Amino acid sequence: MTAKKSLDKSKIKILVCCHKPCELPKDDIFLPIHCGKALSDLDLGMQGDNEVNGMPCDNISEKNDTYCELTAMYWAWKNIKKLYPDIEYIGLNHYRRYFDFEKNPFRGETVYISENDIKRIKVNKKFLSQILFDGKIIVPKKRVTPQLSLKNEYAYFHHIQDYKTLNNIIFNDFPQYANTFLHLMEEQNKIIHYNMFIMPYTTFCEYCSWIFDVLSVCEKKIPYKTYDTYQKRVMGYMAERLFNVWLYHNKFRLRYLSILLIETSANFFFKNLIKYIKYILKQIYALFALISNHMLKLYTRIGNHK
Repeated sequence: MTAKKSLDKSKIKILVCCHKPCELPKDDIFLPIHCGKALSDLDLGMQGDNEVNGMPCDNISEKNDTYCELTAMYWAWKNIKKLYPDIEYIGLNHYRRYFDFEKNPFRGETVYISENDIKRIKVNKKFLSQILFDGKIIVPKKRVTPQLSLKNEYAYFHHIQDYKTLNNIIFNDFPQYANTFLHLMEEQNKIIHYNMFIMPYTTFCEYCSWIFDVLSVCEKKIPYKTYDTYQKRVMGYMAERLFNVWLYHNKFRLRYLSILLIETSANFFFKNLIKYIKYILKQIYALFALISNHMLKLYTRIGNHK
């Protein structure tokens, strides 16, 4: 359905996860969050993931090196209503990644922009309202992995033993998700990355209750304290995959948007051009595949009538 009016900005906040000084959009729909503030000596002059109105609160800020942006999610789950009691929708972006609200069907998964463009990022409130009032959750466009399955993709970048541990946890402790987990992780090679979303606040709370339950079990069984800095972010990496499982299992209606990725080098124009060419080639390939399929069916029908 079409939204009759634009969403009241007092009813939505999009968290922007930060861990160092950075440029930020001027649109006040965004709420910058200092992730891992309990582990940092920096004062970024923004909301910390370990406090409310300058006072300690329910948080997991000290786990940021393992949970990544999920420390901001946890903070919002437990505390954001104290600051914004009328909130109805909530989202999560990163200081280098934002949803792209341009209605351009030719944009691919990622659109590169320069740091100078960050302050000009604006949310198309009418477009956003149409999506949310239509009952859809906003997520990044799926990425097709070169590996044959998401299990293989995880094994390529991370520890396969952690995947096996997660697999056992899902089957033993959350069996209602077992078939979905198996289907997505071992039979699919498309993934929604970055733990990014915009969804109703009530749905967000349901997701947080589930994901932090799963990860709390993982935390007890995965030896993350022995890992290097990259692999130690295991809970964040697992959450990316589990978000896909949760969305698919609960049959949510989704709206896929491109991601604006901040490119610090001067070659973002050429990266966008390459992305655009790849997208056009994929569409041409899909069109030829569709035509070939129809021609094959037509040929088969003619053959059967001879």
